[in-house]
Amino acid sequence: MKKIYYLFCLVAAVLITACTHEEEDLFNDSSANRADATIMANIEVLTGASNGWLMEYFPASSQEYGGYNILLKFTEDGKVTVSSELYASTDAATSYYAVKQSAGILLSFDTYNEIFHLFSDPSDPTGIGGSGYGMEGDYDFLILEATPEKILLKGKKAGGVAVLTPMQGSWSEYISDIQAANDAMIFSKYELEMNGQTIPVTISNRTLTFTYEENGDTKSQTASFILTQTGYKLYEPIVIYEKTLGSFTFDATNELFTETNDNNIKLIPVIPPLNEQFVSGDWFIAYSKLGTYAQTYFSYCKQNYIDAIGEEIVYAFMGSALYGKFGFNFNSSGYGGLLGYDYELIGEDKISLQFNMTGEGDGVWYHNNAGFHYLLNPFGYNSARIFTLTTDNLIKPSYIILTEDSNPNNSMTLSANQINYPFRN
Repeated sequence: MKKIYYLFCLVAAVLITACTHEEEDLFNDSSANRADATIMANIEVLTGASNGWLMEYFPASSQEYGGYNILLKFTEDGKVTVSSELYASTDAATSYYAVKQSAGILLSFDTYNEIFHLFSDPSDPTGIGGSGYGMEGDYDFLILEATPEKILLKGKKAGGVAVLTPMQGSWSEYISDIQAANDAMIFSKYELEMNGQTIPVTISNRTLTFTYEENGDTKSQTASFILTQTGYKLYEPIVIYEKTLGSFTFDATNELFTETNDNNIKLIPVIPPLNEQFVSGDWFIAYSKLGTYAQTYFSYCKQNYIDAIGEEIVYAFMGSALYGKFGFNFNSSGYGGLLGYDYELIGEDKISLQFNMTGEGDGVWYHNNAGFHYLLNPFGYNSARIFTLTTDNLIKPSYIILTEDSNPNNSMTLSANQINYPFRN
């Protein structure tokens, strides 16, 4: 019995060893084959859309900058052509892409593409993202799903999510439609009407913030969105007062939005007075847009102080984006700061401004050592200056002109879009 038992064990051991060895070889071989097959299948899907893909891209993992429409056309020779709503409707840039194995199947935009790499450019030419890190976009994406009907991507580094669906119709017409929608549908403030209540809604970039009371508590929800040809599509639905909000359709006739699946829920634009828009926004300075009075002070500061320390102002604006306090914000050769301002709103189109002798960051140093008090003078320094404000479009100003009531020569046009190197512009 012992011999039989020993023989059984020996045979079993040989069989197990033989089976295990064969199984490992088969697994290793099939694993590599499966990866190659998946890569080829993904390339086939990418190149299979005859008119390319519409990419709904939220570049930051937090979705704080909202979503953007990008058009992509992949070809079998490894090239990709890209258009975007942030460029002219006829603009397109072609570069190379690769699909490869890297902790999953990866779609890599591995050569520079002027249009696509805008979202990952740390210098942030758009002015939408943050200085030094831009819009936090990716150029390497894990392919989470790939079918002829839908491709789902996730940025490898930042984790931003992108959904691709087959593009229908003309590329240039679609980009033009989205840009027209942006001009018509973007407001600075809203009210949400639902359940007989009115909820204030603010907007930053393409992110809505809803603030409301529920069961005695103040609640706040943010919802990033992407523009469509007909309205806003939220990154993901949110629930307020047991109602689900997923997208809004714009009614151009009545200038309001309705929730796509519930016409009783309305998102109504609110147009704040111009002076409120001034203190709640960021308004960039260009030397060429200053009146003769302000140019005199800016020129003196540059020639006698800024040039003397070998620096250049990268940007300067009136606003509160950097430190949460309103005032004169600047970056000089990488050093940034704020010099604070008190203000009084007068009516709807006038404002009183005066430097309040405070600073943040390197503000105080530049005030005391680099002559920045000269830059402040036109806005109000030792005493308040009262300005009348005018603009091109009260609903969505592209600039605001400050004209001092007691000195018409002190007129300054400040831009809603970021202006870099103000002394060059």
